Amino acid sequence: MISRKSSRNSTQIISSGTSLSTRRAEKLYRLSRRSIVAHLSQIDRLPQESIELSAWKNRIERTRQRSECQPDSFFDDLYVLERGIDLLEAYARTWRLITHSQFTASWDALQDALDLLRLIKRFSAIDVSFFEDQLTELERAYPYKVFFSLGALVARFECTLCGGDIDSLDCPHRRGNLYRGRMAMAVAKDMVEFDHIAIVEQPRDKRCVVSYENSDSQFSIVREIGQLVMSGRMRVSTFDQLEFSKRKFPNPEYISMGRNDRCYCGSGEKFKRCCSGKAYEERDHVDIVACP
Repeated sequence: MISRKSSRNSTQIISSGTSLSTRRAEKLYRLSRRSIVAHLSQIDRLPQESIELSAWKNRIERTRQRSECQPDSFFDDLYVLERGIDLLEAYARTWRLITHSQFTASWDALQDALDLLRLIKRFSAIDVSFFEDQLTELERAYPYKVFFSLGALVARFECTLCGGDIDSLDCPHRRGNLYRGRMAMAVAKDMVEFDHIAIVEQPRDKRCVVSYENSDSQFSIVREIGQLVMSGRMRVSTFDQLEFSKRKFPNPEYISMGRNDRCYCGSGEKFKRCCSGKAYEERDHVDIVACP
């Protein structure tokens, strides 16, 4: 079932302004905006097909190579713009996999998109609220509620920028920070001991989950979303939220009988003291809310 709300289109998804650090990077973003809107429209029309963004990646790389004299903040802005392209690709991949009923793989693509959103929000003030609101709501369509977290002892964490021990005083970098458009990350080296596997509800990485087959009933909600998109009853950009509720449905096993008769269930109790109140059963219900 689809409820309807106010309308929006692809041009409303992408903000016309940005809050990058440098004017040159903002100009590059404004030049790319029309292309981004066109790709979002393509995702709406043909969600089952891939999109091609290599031209913009190449343009950013050429700009980087010609800009050695620019300040560090400009290269940090280029990093953000590249993550924006990666976000658009992950967004398209998520919906493409959903429409192809590849739900397990679509979960990983969804987590990729959410990770990229967090990076963009951390290093800029670009408005990505549409993607954040829609994708966090889409997460709720999946059956994953608990996750696995691995614990291990390692000899050191290697810095991806200088190769040194990122936790030592010799390494000038802090993990997760940008240095002229490159992020310092810590790579675990030389695992000493496997420690534990924990089951958690709020992990840092949600990709380690219980495995289901794509045909399993656990994917019924996201499967319905994919079918609505493929049938043309809902466009990708109009998916808005899920409304969960409890509803009563007739119990197919219920049999009406005299109050003092022995209950049909075989308990030996009188009907009035056993199954007389079970004519209806409560089930979970989900409304898929869209903005036309």
